Amino acid sequence: MPRIISSVSSKGGAGKTTIVILIGGEWASKGKRVLLIENDEKGNLLEWWQRCEQKGNLPENMDIEVALTPRKLDEALQDRARGYDYVIIDSPGLQTSRTSAVIRASEVILVPVQPNQDEIKAAGQAAEAIGDATDEDHKFRLHVNIATRITLPNRQLEAYRTIRPFVANLQAAGYDSMLAETELNERNCYREIRNGYGTLQMLEHTPAILKGRLEVRALTEEIEKVLHSVDEKRSENA
Repeated sequence: MPRIISSVSSKGGAGKTTIVILIGGEWASKGKRVLLIENDEKGNLLEWWQRCEQKGNLPENMDIEVALTPRKLDEALQDRARGYDYVIIDSPGLQTSRTSAVIRASEVILVPVQPNQDEIKAAGQAAEAIGDATDEDHKFRLHVNIATRITLPNRQLEAYRTIRPFVANLQAAGYDSMLAETELNERNCYREIRNGYGTLQMLEHTPAILKGRLEVRALTEEIEKVLHSVDEKRSENA
């Protein structure tokens, strides 16, 4: 069975599609079979895929499926996902019934958090939605906050310093939330791939891109450890 991961945020432009492309590309580059699912009506993930196809830059070991309704999502996970190692879902940019369906289907929910109060509020909304899903079906799933688009100047902002204590407060309130140790810095190469140049791992290995690859590799390794934690917790609750 594939591992099912989603990228969720009710805040538009948070970076959830970029996270899907980055981690999917890393696993695909290692020979893992990756299925991306477009569940956002804005279609940013599908648009990236189509641009890659037009430029002859479709990544190996990766496919995409469009599933814009809960029923289509369930069909994709039941039928299309077989034979893949990872399924990564790009969720809607607003809190809807489709977002709830994505969360219920996921083992790990990744929430990008830029250092501003709107992003932090959206992460709190995601934690509540994940908690509601767990209360309903009693399946353990982890909410992983990822600090994104980090720059040296915004590390000095109060909002940046708020992220870690905010997640600690979620944990103290009983939410199954954590903060990824790996941060995604603001990098031109992360934006460049959105123009149809495949995945980060397909770009020429310049020093700047190698820095990005090290960052993304660290994030995927961290997610793999989180998935192992989910397995252990679900075994305990079985």
